[in-house]
Amino acid sequence: MDDQNSNIVGQEVKQSDSDLETVSCTRCHKDESRILYHLEDYLYKVPGHFTMRRCQVCGLIFLSPRPTPNSLPTYYPDSYAPYRRAIQDETNGLMRLMRRRRIRQRRALVERFAARSPGRLLDMGASTGIFMDDMRSQGWQVIGIELNQQAVAYARERLGLEMICAELSQAQLPASHFDAVTLWDVIEHTFDPAQILAEVWQQLAEGGIIVLAIPSWESLDRWLFGRYWVGYDAPRHLHVFPSPVIEAMLQEAGFTVEANRTTFGGYFTFVTSLRTWLRAHLPSGRLLRGIEKIIDLHGIRFLFEPFFLLMDGLGWGGARVVVARKSAPLRL
Repeated sequence: MDDQNSNIVGQEVKQSDSDLETVSCTRCHKDESRILYHLEDYLYKVPGHFTMRRCQVCGLIFLSPRPTPNSLPTYYPDSYAPYRRAIQDETNGLMRLMRRRRIRQRRALVERFAARSPGRLLDMGASTGIFMDDMRSQGWQVIGIELNQQAVAYARERLGLEMICAELSQAQLPASHFDAVTLWDVIEHTFDPAQILAEVWQQLAEGGIIVLAIPSWESLDRWLFGRYWVGYDAPRHLHVFPSPVIEAMLQEAGFTVEANRTTFGGYFTFVTSLRTWLRAHLPSGRLLRGIEKIIDLHGIRFLFEPFFLLMDGLGWGGARVVVARKSAPLRL
C-alpha cells in the first residue's frame, strides 16, 4: 500500500457473491487448508464474503472464495489508493517531498542490485507510471504493464510513458530482455503468483533482477490489527506470503534471493490498517471523517518516524522488499 490519497476520481462499485470462485492452494494445488479469517471489503464496502486460508502443505496464504478473473476489476474503484497523479502535480509541498523520497528509495534499491544501470526496466502493475517516470529520468529504458485502462491513459498522456494494458503473458514482450522487473505491491493481487514468477524469469536477461514489495506477514501491524490488517485487504489481495514461502517460490522459479528485509512501510501501511478497522467499526459520519482527517495530516508521520524505523530494523515493519536474481530454474 502506497502513501498517498490524492487519487483519480472514484466511482461506485457493486458486486455480489455470485461472482466468486472456490480454489485450492495455487502453489501446491492441495485442498488441505485451515481458515484464518472470514473477511469483507472493509475499505470500499463492496458486497461479498471472502475467506483467507493457509495451506497446511506449503504454507501459502490464499483467498477462497475469491473474485473470478472477470469480476475482479470491479473491486478496484478509480479511487483505489495506488491510482495517483504525477508528483509534479502534487499541490502540497510536504507530500510532494515525501513522495519523491519514497520513489528515490525504490530507485536506489533497484540500482544497487541491477547488473547494468541504467538498463531496461519492466514495471508490472505500474499504475499511473510514477516510478517509471523517475527511472526514465535517470536514463533507464522503461515499459509498464497495468490493467486499469484509466491509469494507463493517464500515464501515456500526462507522462508520455510506454504502457501496455494487458497481462504479462499477453504483452508480447521479447524474452531475456530486461535488466530489472519490479512488482511494487503487485504479486499479492495475482491469481497465480508462481506462474507470474515463471513468466518474469523468461523476461529477464541473464543476471537480471526481480524486485517484489509485499505486505509483511511478520509485521507488528498484522499482530495488532488481525483481520483488519492491510495485508489481507480482501478481495483485492488474493495471496499473502510469509517470508520463507516467498523465498521458496522464487527459488522454485529459478531465482537466487539476494535481499529480504522490511522497509518502505512505516506510517502509511499502519494507517491503512487503522483506517480499515475504523471503517469496519464506526458508522460513516462526522466522527469517522474527523479521525481520518487527523491521520491523513501530511506532517504527522514525522512524529512516528523513529518508531517505524525501529520496527523495520527489527524485521517487524509493515512492508517487505525481496530482491532476487535470475539463475537456473529449480528442477522439481
